[in-house]
Amino acid sequence: MEEEEAFIVLKRHVSVPKHVFLSEPCHLRALASDLTAAFEVERTRGAILNNRQDIISFKRLNDRVVDLLKGYSLAGNGDWRQYAAWNDQSYLRHLLLATEEFEIMLLCWRPGQTSRVHTHADSHCWFAVLAGEVRETQYRPFAGEEGVSEASLNAAGGAMDLVPTKIINNSVGDVGYINDRIAMHSVGCCPSERPNPRQEVTSPEENGMRTALACTLHIYSPPIRSAKALEDGKFMACIPGFFSRHCILTGSDPIKHAAIATA
Repeated sequence: MEEEEAFIVLKRHVSVPKHVFLSEPCHLRALASDLTAAFEVERTRGAILNNRQDIISFKRLNDRVVDLLKGYSLAGNGDWRQYAAWNDQSYLRHLLLATEEFEIMLLCWRPGQTSRVHTHADSHCWFAVLAGEVRETQYRPFAGEEGVSEASLNAAGGAMDLVPTKIINNSVGDVGYINDRIAMHSVGCCPSERPNPRQEVTSPEENGMRTALACTLHIYSPPIRSAKALEDGKFMACIPGFFSRHCILTGSDPIKHAAIATA
């Protein structure tokens, strides 16, 4: 196999499935309510909500979550902007809602900002692009283990050679999914010399100056309390942090924190 064929590059094509109902308007609070109902359905049926979930239960939940995220992203309501903030040094994580079953986060990226390669513990991870374009790179251990085992992460003091297996460029309306049984990954905002004006957003801190920023909406189930991220060639335990915390179902005022999350 040639070197350039060692991984797959994909570009999702945005389309709206006929069965997706785009309400007018499609608000973030309504999305949160619908997601809460979807997870509640599976919980009341006795499903264990993690990456080892029963396949039938997971398919039902996954179809619903993907439809809801795609519908919200393509509706273009833009009410997520009231929670958005960007930073020159790091992408920012804004917690919008946390329940026992799942959590919703808004991640704000400047061009070139990328997360570390990281795991997701036992959780499902969905993400939808709300603005701009982001690139997901998936990895597996060089030794060829399927997914991400705790044993492989702890081997040799956490050191691990990684092989990129897939690169996916995601635009507005695209929805991605991953868990540790599939791969580990990194996500980042693609630098662009010629940003698409239709995908530009304006940061309140920039006094109207338009720039090629990106925003993604993430769903983790169950909420991630600890994970592992690649740091200086080794996978280190990390506790996810947030730049701001909100509760979009009750409309509480945001609580901004001075520290920038780097997880």
